[in-house]
Amino acid sequence: MGKRMCVIAAAVMCAAAMTSCSGGESQLGGDDVSECGSSSFSSKSGIEPLTVAMAEVPTEATNEYGAPARVEIDVTKPDDYKVGQKCALYVETVLQNPQLPTGCEITALTELLNYYGFKADKVQMADIFMANDRIGYYTMNEAYIGDPHQEDGFGCNAPVIVKAANDYFDYIGSDWYAADLTGSTMAQIYYQIEQGRPVIVWTTIDQVEIGKEYAFELGCGEDLWFNGMQHCVVLYGFDYDEKVVHVADPLVGNRKYDMARFEHIYASMDKQAVVLCGHEESAGVDYTTNEQKSEWMKKNRIFENGERVWLRENLDLLISPEEAEEKPAREEPATTNATTTTEAKT
Repeated sequence: MGKRMCVIAAAVMCAAAMTSCSGGESQLGGDDVSECGSSSFSSKSGIEPLTVAMAEVPTEATNEYGAPARVEIDVTKPDDYKVGQKCALYVETVLQNPQLPTGCEITALTELLNYYGFKADKVQMADIFMANDRIGYYTMNEAYIGDPHQEDGFGCNAPVIVKAANDYFDYIGSDWYAADLTGSTMAQIYYQIEQGRPVIVWTTIDQVEIGKEYAFELGCGEDLWFNGMQHCVVLYGFDYDEKVVHVADPLVGNRKYDMARFEHIYASMDKQAVVLCGHEESAGVDYTTNEQKSEWMKKNRIFENGERVWLRENLDLLISPEEAEEKPAREEPATTNATTTTEAKT
């Protein structure tokens, strides 16, 4: 397995790594775990941890904050690798409600950060680190559209969560980073779990099969097509015997979902997935001082008029109703063949 073994993100499975960012909002129960050969974990759930020997290589090079130098991890499943029959880690759920009723994507990222020991808070992650566009100018690949604090927020795609994670790691001076696995097959996703890496996955609320529909034209000129049941969870286990997957669902807690349906919904949601990677020794470690954090904020986040809308181009690109032109009716994309909804996710 080469270099990957010395830096596999999930080698740190300690009790601290399971600490919730939101106190009593975390939820245990509703799920158990099954053994897999190449991972270890520990949690507050009382479940007996798995243990596995991991090769460790000393990391002498450091970045400017004293963290290990970043090393890219090869997360590609080898062509000759055969996924096993079952494997489950354990990720403790962080519930998105009541603060973030439509903030499942950033809450799922918070779950994963907590899993590795980082003391992330879902609200701070939403307000400071997630690109937010509340006037509908950018696409969902560039920002969360709407307000995750409200019931009528829309959502974002994988690139936004990757950037939020990487900005957070930059803020604390860490070598860790997020990798976008969008387009991966389920075998490739299950491979991540067998390597000890839970995966953020785009799915739907209650595993409802529903298609995208036209919402409005974005300020950038592109159309927003949105699945009103869009949802995000952390996938941390699979079991071909039971035909289920194990997830930390920010709306309902730790659950098992039907494997075939989950895989089908994953494909319908554009196969979006994200993992976190980094050195074992730096998992959960904050390397920056308060002064360095303040400087980072001054450089990277400028809030105006009390608004947490930090894509500042929004202010210069507003178009008045008088300037807006009548747009022709649009046809639904050929790829959408399911029932649609006009409501934003709740």
